[in-house]
Amino acid sequence: MRADNLTIKIKSDKPLIVLSVDEYESMKETIELLTHYPDLLKELKEERKQINKGKSITLNSYKAKYKKR
Repeated sequence: MRADNLTIKIKSDKPLIVLSVDEYESMKETIELLTHYPDLLKELKEERKQINKGKSITLNSYKAKYKKR
């Protein structure tokens, strides 16, 4: 049986949300990351601004500069 043909009936007085396992796992990982690194979202937004301003380097440039393989 394919999952897209599955019908589930649930009696509940409260609203329910149905997510794929992948979406659920992704949400759990995001929550865990944000719990351990509360400034992460702010830092990512700032990094995105820098990239949009052209202030970034390629991976090859990074490797050359820091002698990484």
